Amino acid sequence: MYNNILIESLDSFGRGIAHINGKVIFVKNALPEEIVDIKILINKKRYSEAIVLKYIKLSPKRVKSICPYFNKCGGCHLLYYNYLDSIDFKYNKVKDLFIKNKINVKNIDVVANTNYLEYRNKISLKIINKKIGFYKDSTHELVEIDKCLIANSSINKVIKCYKLLNINNGELIIRVNSNNEILLIIKSSNNNYNIEIEKLKKEIKLVGIVYNNKVIYGNDFYYERINNKLFKISYDSFFQVNPYITSKLFNLVSDNIDQDSTVLDLYSGVGTLGIIASTKAKYVYSVEIVKNAVLNGNKNALLNKVNNIKFFLGDVSKIVNKLNVEFNTLIIDPPRCGLDKETIKFIKDKLC
Repeated sequence: MYNNILIESLDSFGRGIAHINGKVIFVKNALPEEIVDIKILINKKRYSEAIVLKYIKLSPKRVKSICPYFNKCGGCHLLYYNYLDSIDFKYNKVKDLFIKNKINVKNIDVVANTNYLEYRNKISLKIINKKIGFYKDSTHELVEIDKCLIANSSINKVIKCYKLLNINNGELIIRVNSNNEILLIIKSSNNNYNIEIEKLKKEIKLVGIVYNNKVIYGNDFYYERINNKLFKISYDSFFQVNPYITSKLFNLVSDNIDQDSTVLDLYSGVGTLGIIASTKAKYVYSVEIVKNAVLNGNKNALLNKVNNIKFFLGDVSKIVNKLNVEFNTLIIDPPRCGLDKETIKFIKDKLC
């Protein structure tokens, strides 16, 4: 136990950063300027991870989390900040990354959400011994929940009636569109299912159930309309989780494309950004690794009457140098792991 430790800043995961004898300590649920007593849980050569045992001095920016599971669940990290302060935190993190990597950006525009609750159109839940919830942070220990405050209200209807799925153990992914139509994706080691579908349909607008990658009811996709564009989205295809911010993102793409643009859209998903760009660009080339997403992309081009876009199926890092296409505008929406070295080199060689 260490007493009267000053929290100096936050890391990218929202953990407090302190130093003890020159060693970095990451402290969960601690804010800058707070003074705390801590207990070390993980001790490594270059850093340690700790929890707060007692708050000696609280930050004036601390607020009481509205989520009853916040201190247990591993889903959210900044609910002890009010929303505007969390936006400032994210802004400064992006700014610091630009400075660190010597990227000269004069203005960084922040697009805030109109509502920081009930915005997510997708969540992934665990079911263990017939109980549903999220894993506790950095563990496989279940935190049972009856509601997720940042999830769409229709998703929470599923959580309330999840027992109709009759799943003992597994994973449940819930996806929803702006019409509150629900697509359920279930993964379980038990290939036998006994889902009470008719009762479920009385509770939610059910468009499909995919059980261990097999459609057992309805469809394995749904449609979403954003900015007057219609998109088909398969159960395993990526789509932005925040519809409001997605709409703003579409506008940003459109505002930065002109009739002289030839666009390369990497990690294109179901083709959303590429299709938005195509309404102004001369031509768009899109690359995506998920087969269903590429199929969706071609379908979405037809749905939106777009004929100046071409989709390539493959791993960006492995095929980007083989495309042999000329472009002057690049759209990149990479996975969480970020860009690989091959793609970074390709971008530098082509645009720098």
